Amino acid sequence: MTKPKPIVQSKPAAPSYTMMRPPMPLPNYTLSTVCPACNAPTVRRACKVRCERCGFMWDCSEL
Repeated sequence: MTKPKPIVQSKPAAPSYTMMRPPMPLPNYTLSTVCPACNAPTVRRACKVRCERCGFMWDCSEL
């Protein structure tokens, strides 16, 4: 006759949590060259800055 094997209960693995930091705000000089909405290059026209990919536009006074 064989001995019954003991039941081994294992602990479930602890969930791993990764701290997610919000992105840092873009400095003003970056806003004039990179679109804050889609990260595409922007184009300066007179006192406006425009993203040709998504159409996001702002005035130079906002920079």
